[in-house]
Amino acid sequence: MRLAVWPVSPARALATALADLVTETVEIEPFEARAALDEGGVDLALVPTLDVLRGHAGLEVVPGVALAGERSPRRHLVVGSALDAIETVGFDPRDAQEAILTQLVMREHYGTRATFALSDPATPLADVLETNSAALVGYRDPVPDGAFALDPGREWTDLTLRPYPWGLLAALEGTLGVVAAARIRAAVQEAPVSDALFHDGVGAYQITLDGYVNDGLDQLGEYLFETGTLTEVPPVPFIVIPKDDDEDEEDD
Repeated sequence: MRLAVWPVSPARALATALADLVTETVEIEPFEARAALDEGGVDLALVPTLDVLRGHAGLEVVPGVALAGERSPRRHLVVGSALDAIETVGFDPRDAQEAILTQLVMREHYGTRATFALSDPATPLADVLETNSAALVGYRDPVPDGAFALDPGREWTDLTLRPYPWGLLAALEGTLGVVAAARIRAAVQEAPVSDALFHDGVGAYQITLDGYVNDGLDQLGEYLFETGTLTEVPPVPFIVIPKDDDEDEEDD
């Protein structure tokens, strides 16, 4: 079984937890995950939660597993104006999940309804800020003088008191058996806490879909429906693992 995760530390913690169950792990960008499954390049992939909710047909999701956290693992918002003066936000069109989340928390927290403008990711950040009030960029981009950064994940957590469910572990429908799904869930739940799930010495991420993360997933679906991003709150297509299968796994 070939697994795809994102090239960020907390996602690598998920790969480590599943190392004994997969034959190979590859790293791909989040926007490539669904296509990698559809094209047969991988059997199991960490798929952005937004992509699962918007295009869940044909997917099955491993229950109890997620990449969730109080920080964004990939992007932050660099602001070159006052928060209440943001008019346009430059963003890479492949970062749809981060862009929609940023739009949501800006509106809910700051009453800002900025226009999101497509930006070439190869354009230097300083140039993007010359034509936009803010830009959604990777953490490696240094913040220019006079600007400051906001983390959309922290803004979401402040808003909802819940971690943001960044990604779900998915396979194409009918390709992952119940026993395999149960083993994957058990491996993740039993994995030791990895240093990769910490930020500045504080736990910031988790790879289980437990506790408040479940609530965060429900709230995300409701927000996306209320704002018109989704026409309905779709059910997440979790693989159903009967109780008997859980008991068999424990006996093994």
